[in-house]
Amino acid sequence: MAERTCQFEQETTFAEFPSLWSPQRDRIEAPPAPVAGHVDPPVGRGMGRRGFLKRAAVATGALTAADFLRYFVQNGIPNDSKAYAMASRASETASEPRFLIYWFLEGGWLGYDMFNPVITPNNLEHRLSNISEERYRVLKFPGEGFGIYKHGNIRYGYLAEGGKELFPDLAVISSMHTGSGHSTERLMSHMGSYQLRPQADREPDERSVTQAFAEVHGQPYVLPNLSWHWWLSDGELNEVQYTGRKGYYHALGPVHAHTIYAGTPANLRQFLLRMHQSSSDVVNRQIEAFLADTRTQVRSDRNLEVVRSYDSAREIYQHLAEAGLKLDESMLGSLFTDSELRDRFKVKPEDELITYRSVNGNKARSKFCPSANVQAMMTYELMRAGLSCSFWIESRDIRKYDSHRNRQALWEADGRTPRGQTDQTAMMKEDLWDPLITLVDLLKKTPYKNTGKSLWDLTTIVLTSEFGRTIHGDVDAIQKMDLPEADKKRQIAGQDICQHWKVTSAAFLGGKVKGNCQYGSIGEQTLLAIPLLPDGTLDPAYDSITGQVIDGRTPSDDAQIPNHGDVYATALYLADIDPKGRGRNDRPPMKYIKKA
Repeated sequence: MAERTCQFEQETTFAEFPSLWSPQRDRIEAPPAPVAGHVDPPVGRGMGRRGFLKRAAVATGALTAADFLRYFVQNGIPNDSKAYAMASRASETASEPRFLIYWFLEGGWLGYDMFNPVITPNNLEHRLSNISEERYRVLKFPGEGFGIYKHGNIRYGYLAEGGKELFPDLAVISSMHTGSGHSTERLMSHMGSYQLRPQADREPDERSVTQAFAEVHGQPYVLPNLSWHWWLSDGELNEVQYTGRKGYYHALGPVHAHTIYAGTPANLRQFLLRMHQSSSDVVNRQIEAFLADTRTQVRSDRNLEVVRSYDSAREIYQHLAEAGLKLDESMLGSLFTDSELRDRFKVKPEDELITYRSVNGNKARSKFCPSANVQAMMTYELMRAGLSCSFWIESRDIRKYDSHRNRQALWEADGRTPRGQTDQTAMMKEDLWDPLITLVDLLKKTPYKNTGKSLWDLTTIVLTSEFGRTIHGDVDAIQKMDLPEADKKRQIAGQDICQHWKVTSAAFLGGKVKGNCQYGSIGEQTLLAIPLLPDGTLDPAYDSITGQVIDGRTPSDDAQIPNHGDVYATALYLADIDPKGRGRNDRPPMKYIKKA
């Protein structure tokens, strides 16, 4: 696979790159320049509510915390303690906040060495007469540090060793199947399981999992739904075929659920600066109408979300002021620069760069995002500041985990000295375990207001990838071809034995997750997932070791093998959202993941 990789720092506006596009862009463009000679009268801070009432009332239903916060920055907060108290009480009657973090390793991890652990021979040296029965592992498997282990109730491969300290909080789904295409499975990780056509226009009732989450919990936040991914960056998709609403479409659901592409720290700071510097007459009229009749609004159930937005923006504004900060260039310039946090997440200057990569000879593409440790640091800061609630963290480098290797490449040029499969240990540690452990520790130690709960208690974290990878290759079809033996040998040598594979896994962490649990298993002979019953136990018709159906037994009609849709539904269920009707995902939640 030919590839080119380059790095550079991205210091640009979101208008210049589509990956930095915000769904609120049309609402936050800077206002037109004033007419020559015109001078706006000064606006005093702390002025009364009635001082804002200059225009007619319009509907308030679409107002978000970003609208209120921008308005407060421009005009100050109206000084009406009764309105504050009433809004606070109304906001407190709403459900507790929730946070959702998807952590996605794009390209496909080696599942049999992760959370689909299987013990097999390693036929790099001990070859078999039937090549189809050979299993190929990393060079040192099953040696020290490269085996299959058990810690607590979780059985795992060496790739998960770096996250072992998280196992008491971890629930693992080991019986899981997906498809085998990068683009399709990546999209289904977002959208769930249904008759999804990537090149069709997304319909109004479709939702990604983070959009579905933010639709329920995102209204009070300035930047509710942040993602570090770019749909076309996988290097295979034709840009002409994926215009408009096709593929991953950012603007599904209400405005506060739309996907905002966070980009690098520099870009997100720049985005916030634009929001700070801009205003909209329509938004101002809505806010003024709300402030004109606060007492009526806070008593109306239909405006509860608007009240929560108002109260959230007021708290954010006051928090910044009390901390000696203001929502201005100096504050934004210091965002994501906390030296202590940068040390905790081991952030180096090059981690804030973006990378371009060419895949299969196509033009170089980028996700326009920093490395995973920077994304995790940004996530924590935004959660702590009360600015965001939904996040899609993704490995920065395109196809980094796409560890293809043909049979011939398993050995050196002499054909005898083994090389083995690609070892993903270092990349897993860098892109997942190290930053995740730091993030979890900080979430547990950070209280949420004065509730007696931590950010951890209110958060769900999902670990996943689009699929796993094979450790074998069936050559029967090649052997049956009407070809000269030399040609058959070339095809067998060139067969991809680390290709995309439907067997994979997912894991959950968070305050609502029943930790130290594992559900499902992989047959060591079938190398396929064993179906699960509705309570999460293995279908007893299958041998739990081999994965084969036991003679005389019939598989249960109630047993299923989870897929991306089950993970989608479970992520929402853990956030106290009924997943039914949230988007088109047709799979149920795995309710046994949640604490009683």
